[in-house]
Amino acid sequence: MAVFAITLLLTGCSTGGDARDKSTPSGTPAAAEKAEFTRACVDAIADRAAAHKGGAVRSHPVPAPCARLSDTDYLDAYMKGLEQAHRAAKKTSQGETDKAADGGGS
Repeated sequence: MAVFAITLLLTGCSTGGDARDKSTPSGTPAAAEKAEFTRACVDAIADRAAAHKGGAVRSHPVPAPCARLSDTDYLDAYMKGLEQAHRAAKKTSQGETDKAADGGGS
């Protein structure tokens, strides 16, 4: 009888833990949602940077897509957005240089 009671107790604990794990969001959906928010924020920062040809892009006010990110995550997204805008500008500039070298692209 004691063995049966201990078995039920242990089974109940592991089942309770599994049920709790299933009722709470796992790390993957939360990570996917965070990645989605981060990507939207990076794109918003890149768009803001593209609109400012001088290169000076203020971090505030925070774009709406970035509102759900922590300060640390926002800073990371901000830096990635600037990098993305820089790569896009460099690619555009390189394309224009290639067209000019080919005879003006006309």
